[in-house]
Amino acid sequence: MTLIEKKLKDIMASWFYKEPLLFSAVCSHRLLENPALSVPFRTGNFHIEFSSKFLEGFSENLLEEYFKIEVFRILLLHPYSRQPYNAKKLILSLASDVTIAQVHKLPDGVILPGVEYMKSRDPAYARAFESPGKVFMYENLSFEEWYKKLYDLISASKKGQNTGSDEFSENLLAKADESAALWEENEEAQNKIKDEIKKAEVDEGWGGIGGELERSLKDEADFSFDYRRALSKFRANIVSSTRTLTRMKPNRRFGFKAMGSRYDRKANILIAVDVSGSITDESFNHFYKAIKNIFFLGIIEKIDVIFFDTNLKNLKPVTFKKKIDLGEIKGRGGTNFQPAIDFYFEHKTEYNGLILFTDGQGQIPFMKGSSSNILWIISNRSDYEKCRQWINNLPGNKSTYLPF
Repeated sequence: MTLIEKKLKDIMASWFYKEPLLFSAVCSHRLLENPALSVPFRTGNFHIEFSSKFLEGFSENLLEEYFKIEVFRILLLHPYSRQPYNAKKLILSLASDVTIAQVHKLPDGVILPGVEYMKSRDPAYARAFESPGKVFMYENLSFEEWYKKLYDLISASKKGQNTGSDEFSENLLAKADESAALWEENEEAQNKIKDEIKKAEVDEGWGGIGGELERSLKDEADFSFDYRRALSKFRANIVSSTRTLTRMKPNRRFGFKAMGSRYDRKANILIAVDVSGSITDESFNHFYKAIKNIFFLGIIEKIDVIFFDTNLKNLKPVTFKKKIDLGEIKGRGGTNFQPAIDFYFEHKTEYNGLILFTDGQGQIPFMKGSSSNILWIISNRSDYEKCRQWINNLPGNKSTYLPF
């Protein structure tokens, strides 16, 4: 183990107590020395590479700051986000630098290529960045918006529409290109990092992270997006189950050379609503609005609803309608998922899927089949964190939560 690697691992150990989110993020990656690097760090493919030669002259504080910034990139999902078509890695890296500088006050001695490039190209940026007592005073742009802005600036510079030191710029761009060389879209990495951010939100484990950076991390994790995506995937599964191939209708891409498809609009879903004492009217109303919005397209012919606490409250499902008053349902007891699950499997031929709305507080139910197509919508984020693992381990089951 080199001296720099030992120092980095000591920093990681110190984060265990004072920076739990940084510790979780860095532990999701493998720390590797790369002697060929000409930049301090490079992240990607679940690796954090570092250059001992580059870092050996750094003070303890400066080393930690550069290390911390690289972990910020991970938490902001920059190395793993979806990239623009034919994206330029060096511009992605520059955009990452200025995005971080926008939400985190850079300590003295920390030099990021993107920040230096913007200072050299935009006087307004340079003046705003040096404003005393301010983290950053400039356009509040997202990572994607910074990419576009920098892309335009660099394109204009190459066409001779801008001035500046070519030698200075080329040196910065070369370093930026190397820094982002491993960056590729990775949904697994995105989900893993988002889980850590969600855990920090639930446990209030932000450590020294706060202010703009904390808000940015929450925005990047986009808790409501997971919820919408889960509903969209559930709907897509139902639609695909009603698809049949036909030679009578041309394929959109290949015409009559390939089979087209049609969809049978007789898809039905069952919704099971937990009416135990822990479910509030407010969370039910949010759930109701979400279901109405996601299935309004007419793809689903019928939505049936059953209610349960320790047992089923209605032996015959009711049709999903414009207004359902939860107070009219005689429930408010404990919670037992098994009656609702059993009803679904007993009537499996009638439904293409089940949505189960609950707070997740109950015994793990037994599944009678693997082809379940069940989506659990948990009433809040805190309860979701407690039950999501066992739900997702059930065959054919997925989970999400109300982000309100």
